[in-house]
Amino acid sequence: MVVDCGANVGELYLAFLFLDKNINYIGIEPDLNTYECLIKNAKSENNKFFQIALSDNKGNKEFYLDNYGGNSSLVKFDDVNSETVPTDTIDNLKLSKKIKLLKIDAEGHELEVIKGAVTTIKNVEFISIDYGFEKGLDQSSTIVEVNNFLIENDFELHKFSEFRLVGLYKNKII
Repeated sequence: MVVDCGANVGELYLAFLFLDKNINYIGIEPDLNTYECLIKNAKSENNKFFQIALSDNKGNKEFYLDNYGGNSSLVKFDDVNSETVPTDTIDNLKLSKKIKLLKIDAEGHELEVIKGAVTTIKNVEFISIDYGFEKGLDQSSTIVEVNNFLIENDFELHKFSEFRLVGLYKNKII
């Protein structure tokens, strides 16, 4: 199973499809227009979708909209339009007991998302995190906080891409 947090329009699912990999896929995307594209791109009887924003608690938060599509965030990054969206944790979704890959691209909100998955990650083999310079008005990175949190929770950095500041972590217990 692959869980895609911040799935956008489903590029990750399409990449697996292109590689002829048959996967069970869960796509999570808060933006309505993007979510509708995700469903069209990844529709399959084995796939599930959630239109929510992930965080470290359940509730409602302001979601700041990027007019160009890929950088909308729960973290204010510019003087842009916003809307209130429901938030929840990955742990509350009660996902499968065994997850091969958990991908998180939360535009500066990665640490909160992973903190909301502290139980789930015990059953995750790999975690991919995009912690690029996307957090808030100063466009900072979440690399240090996220890396430290994952190491404290029995993950080790397996691969790193400087091109997009993406880390692939492997669960040391599984």
